[in-house]
Amino acid sequence: MEFTSIEFYAIAFCVAMGLVGFFLSQKRIKPAVSRIQSLELDKLDTGADGMGTIKLTAHTDGTVTIVRTGLNLVDGETVNLIATIIDDKLTIEEKKGKASALGGREEPYAGHATVDFFLVDNKMWVRYESSVTGQWAKFSFKNIAGNVVEHEMHY
Repeated sequence: MEFTSIEFYAIAFCVAMGLVGFFLSQKRIKPAVSRIQSLELDKLDTGADGMGTIKLTAHTDGTVTIVRTGLNLVDGETVNLIATIIDDKLTIEEKKGKASALGGREEPYAGHATVDFFLVDNKMWVRYESSVTGQWAKFSFKNIAGNVVEHEMHY
């Protein structure tokens, strides 16, 4: 086959289009993984100031402790964290688990949970949404032992 033949240019064109298609195709996305974790609640003596915070602390065993402040709940209510992980993106949604049958006055609570769904030694993009308070926070977190990140929640 010569460089001046039509067959050569037809094959070269097909190879070039195949390479363009390969490089422009979407990257492979892993399937989503969901986890549910209950938030352990501690009643506070002082009132919540309205703006909550989210604090993440990485430990040597790969787990991460999540501390959430600014929760106003009726006594007896529970809160669950629903985590959805897609590649390096993590969405944590905070939802009420069990509503109080008695009703009553809201009181200030802080919650904490130790979770194992953060990738170790990798930066993750985290979106924390609370359907309990209507607040959210968005930040990055690298799970390296001793790393502590704290962010204010926004409306």
